[in-house]
Amino acid sequence: MGTDDVLAHYRGEALAERILEAARAAGVHPLTPAALAPADQFHMGGLRATRELARLAGIGPGDRVLDLGCGLGGPARVLAAEFGCEVTGVDLSPEFVRSAAVLTEACGLGERAAFRVADATALPFADASFDVVFTQHAAMNIADRRAFWSEAYRVLRPGGRFAFFDVIRGPNPAEPAYPLPWAGDPAISFLLDAGATRALLEEVGFVIEAWNQPPPPVGRPDTSSPFSLRAVMGAGMEQRVANLAACMADGRLGLLQGVCRRPA
Repeated sequence: MGTDDVLAHYRGEALAERILEAARAAGVHPLTPAALAPADQFHMGGLRATRELARLAGIGPGDRVLDLGCGLGGPARVLAAEFGCEVTGVDLSPEFVRSAAVLTEACGLGERAAFRVADATALPFADASFDVVFTQHAAMNIADRRAFWSEAYRVLRPGGRFAFFDVIRGPNPAEPAYPLPWAGDPAISFLLDAGATRALLEEVGFVIEAWNQPPPPVGRPDTSSPFSLRAVMGAGMEQRVANLAACMADGRLGLLQGVCRRPA
């Protein structure tokens, strides 16, 4: 299983247009990154989690930020609009990248956030190009975690920060229940526990500065209304979210949030 299988999981057409139509039908106005959050923050905790990770990483005006696995660009737009940085988002999916650009223009942020199709394990950027690398719920689809984190390290300037928020294996050794939001079956789901994650990050060269294992968010995101993640992943999203909640509740899965630094 490779990148083609991951792309097949995140298939979709006219995603930006579907989200914009759903937003209009829901009376969403004006269009802002926060207003679009129900449909474009594709990770646990949604908008709150994006803001929390940005604060933990100390993102601010003038920072050059790379969002790995940017999806529809929801977090990138929040970073640009609320934290004053310049963001480049990359994703495997051409449709996600196209839709991210359309939604960003609709929010008036085209000069602050840009998007391109790229493989996070082989980034098309020079060494030391960014002040911050930011990623949420992308690692679970990446088998070669060493390459993923090595590339994040490479494109960071010395002293730059790597901020992440991921789903990990929990203390319960039982296998997760599929389908899950990032995978219909185990073939494209690559989960590490907290210990293996920390060991590999340090092996790559990162210095750990913040390390949190937060509890799952209280309640579930709305996946039933048209203006929700259902607009992206379809009606099956309800079962995926239910399975995720069950696996979080019994410890088969957990959450890990952290900030690492590339030594100066």
